[in-house]
Amino acid sequence: MSRCRLRSRRPRLKVLSLSISLLASLMSVPVSQAAERWQRADVLTDSFLEVALKREYQPGSSASLTRWQVPITVWLDSQLGDARLQRQLSQVQFRHLSAITGQPLSFVSSAREANLRIAFITRDHMTREAAAYVGKQQASTPGMRKALREGVCLTLFKTGADQAIASGLILIPVDYARQKARLVDCVVEESAQLMGLPNDSDAVFPSIFSDVTVDHWLSPLDYVLLKMLYAPELSSGMSADEVRAALPAVIQRLAEQGELSHAVRRVRKGSLREWAGE
Repeated sequence: MSRCRLRSRRPRLKVLSLSISLLASLMSVPVSQAAERWQRADVLTDSFLEVALKREYQPGSSASLTRWQVPITVWLDSQLGDARLQRQLSQVQFRHLSAITGQPLSFVSSAREANLRIAFITRDHMTREAAAYVGKQQASTPGMRKALREGVCLTLFKTGADQAIASGLILIPVDYARQKARLVDCVVEESAQLMGLPNDSDAVFPSIFSDVTVDHWLSPLDYVLLKMLYAPELSSGMSADEVRAALPAVIQRLAEQGELSHAVRRVRKGSLREWAGE
């Protein structure tokens, strides 16, 4: 999806004086009160609804919850660039997502065996590949044309009658992604979106789904959002109201399991960030 990377500047605090008593009071704040803003239940709820139930190129619309219900079988179609590197990036990233969500996943050697294709292609082939997957009529809609025009990479998926994801396609134009220094970003963001979090939003931060992010790895918030998406309390086809009603129990359980407090450490385990040594 389209993303413009901006570096945000943190305001500098002008400290004129600080009494010993004030310093002592700040140091005495309980750890539980020093939690990150994104760890609040209301922020997690709003963030999840934003990325799971809205669509980037359909402003104002609200869709039903969708996620994979069957094992994911991935086929890598490397038509351009370093096929070995592309395989490494894709395998590390998707195995990381599988570990986070618990969703079964394997890599296969042919298109016939796959329900998810990752195509590393030239930018000139983006429209043709998209049309071959969704059909010429869908590919010519204003939303699709905008996605192809503005985006660096593109994620497409189809759902079944139960609204679960039945198949998916990730298009990565290697030439253009390299020009924009976005190859790794494309693998990380598009794969996470294809798990069932398809919307980009600046209201979700810090996150790979935010256009103002200063990072290109999955954030602790992204880790928790993925955990929420594949929570047993949720299911494909749920409406926004149904999801909102179910989320308090989901968030409470994840908090009790330490998924919020330990997300910074847990999101790194088995990740591309760890693989890259960053």
